[in-house]
Amino acid sequence: MISLKRIIKASLFLFHFCFSQFLYTGLQEIENWELSSINKSLSANNDSLNLWLDYKKRKNPQNNKLHHFGLFVKLSSGSKTILAQEKSDLIGNGLLTNYKFLLSNLEIVNSMFFANDRNQAKRGFIRTIKDVTMYTNQAYFKYFNDSDSLKYNLKVGRDFLYEGYSNESRIFFSDYSRPFDQFSIEANFKKLKSKIALISLDPIKDHRRYLYMHTIGYSSDKINLTFGEAIISSGINESIDLNFLNPFSLWSWENTGSTDKGINAFLYSGFSFKFNSTSRIYGEVLIDDINFHQKNAFFLNRYGYMIGFQKTSFPFSASNIWAEYSNILNQVYQSFHPSHIYTHIGFPIGHYLGNDFINYRFRYTQLFNSKINKAFIDFSYLIKGNNGLETPFDNPWEDRDGNFNYDYKHPGFPTPPLSFLYDLNFGIEVELSKLTFLTITFENQKYFNSGIQPRTSIRFWSYLKIKK
Repeated sequence: MISLKRIIKASLFLFHFCFSQFLYTGLQEIENWELSSINKSLSANNDSLNLWLDYKKRKNPQNNKLHHFGLFVKLSSGSKTILAQEKSDLIGNGLLTNYKFLLSNLEIVNSMFFANDRNQAKRGFIRTIKDVTMYTNQAYFKYFNDSDSLKYNLKVGRDFLYEGYSNESRIFFSDYSRPFDQFSIEANFKKLKSKIALISLDPIKDHRRYLYMHTIGYSSDKINLTFGEAIISSGINESIDLNFLNPFSLWSWENTGSTDKGINAFLYSGFSFKFNSTSRIYGEVLIDDINFHQKNAFFLNRYGYMIGFQKTSFPFSASNIWAEYSNILNQVYQSFHPSHIYTHIGFPIGHYLGNDFINYRFRYTQLFNSKINKAFIDFSYLIKGNNGLETPFDNPWEDRDGNFNYDYKHPGFPTPPLSFLYDLNFGIEVELSKLTFLTITFENQKYFNSGIQPRTSIRFWSYLKIKK
């Protein structure tokens, strides 16, 4: 049996590098930098602008050819951190094919993941053939059209769906789970934006599960606002409900807090406000359940929120700093029936840490005009409760007959007993050759009742194009 490492060595010899957009090449830091900039082309600090734009080009060069076929190779080792750092962390060690067909207003994409260890394919394990585990990562058809004032696209197939403004992890729709099987429409009319999607989730306990969502928002140079709602509908013989495909109906108000209709509903709001060309404040709020019926029981409200601040070009011209505070109460993303949990293939759809936690996060990145592309410092202080997503939903405030127990004393949020984790990472990213990068990270973890646990992790990835 040929090992994965030998396949990679052969690939490096047989392929040459291509210029193509690709999710897993680590554009997250660049996208975050762009969010805090206004009129970047008119920025007074052209050195910083040019350095970031050049870094973006070297990380993800454009390719507008009719056909594109590439291979993404990823290897990492030694990491125990809980911090989501790079897009490549979303997949295991292995090979990821990438085919794109682009013609006029039509785009077709297919991406397959291969590994010789099924533990590296947890986000989509399908089958193993002769020690090779594989699954389809992305496969979609997209039609898009732009006019002077209206831009829209229609997508059918398996792809990511994002919504939010967080640098760390969006609490409504993040990229942490596997891409969704979806039908979605996005439209932008002048400064207004909207999105609607129907998603087929993995079944739980023989229950088919569908996730519906829609958003409406406003976007300008300084202010971005988004309001949205989502609902999980499940059942043994569940089928698509056209009621939840109505983008003009506020159906979550009718179902938030419901326990007997086979659904779990969410309300969402997010914003980003730019003070100037280098600073912004942003936040997100997600409401799972609202208590309308019981007095003196605020703990029955289930919600999560995040607030953050980002500053670029400080203390140096090519610097990027952001800090976030996240708080997701226990039982958020959950409901009375296990099939209502807000996960896909076992991974959270919202915040990657799940629920029942408070997290403080700080990250500083510095770009360089050299082989060492960047250096970074990443710190997290996590307060984790005892009732996360792995804990079944229950209602200890009710007696056996379903009556409210007025003597019930809620233990507070997060749920005790609490665990405390300090996570401090610092490292460098090196460009070995064109579209081939190596990241070396020195990790330091400390639990409240233990000493510091240092280790070194290595991330390697390379993107290659087959010669024809």
